[in-house]
Amino acid sequence: MSAGPASARIAGYCAEFRIRTDSGPQILLACDPDGVAAAIATIMAVELVQVPTALVRDRPGYEPGGRPDHGLKIATDPETEIGALAYFGPGGVDYGPGAWVSYTDGPPHPEVKLYRDMEADSAFPSDAHIALSLLARAVEDFRATGGLRPAIVSWRPSTVW
Repeated sequence: MSAGPASARIAGYCAEFRIRTDSGPQILLACDPDGVAAAIATIMAVELVQVPTALVRDRPGYEPGGRPDHGLKIATDPETEIGALAYFGPGGVDYGPGAWVSYTDGPPHPEVKLYRDMEADSAFPSDAHIALSLLARAVEDFRATGGLRPAIVSWRPSTVW
């Protein structure tokens, strides 16, 4: 079966991953699941000086150079295969707007320190730690829904973004 004409594209959202290393800021773009997987692989492979943030470029509330109305902070520890997410923005039908942090009632990992903000030395609580496989699916869900809070992760309200 033919894949169709080369000009045919599936409509979707593009995520912009803002990362910062010692070399300076960098932006990674991902417009499909493979792009998101590549961005997460890059995030886990580089030495970061700040927690990466993902935004969705095609959201109505996104203004390049302006203050976005949404965002997803992504913290990972590849050695322990644990990560954490912080979300700010609209939540969709079942969630209200605001700041949220991933949540699990699984065993805590207090020995793993994942940062929400490296400059302020602000760490995620240990009950925010989730498996990297779930984190990767959640980041793709964030992109695919246009920047809504991923429904496949448990969340709790947060007073800190």
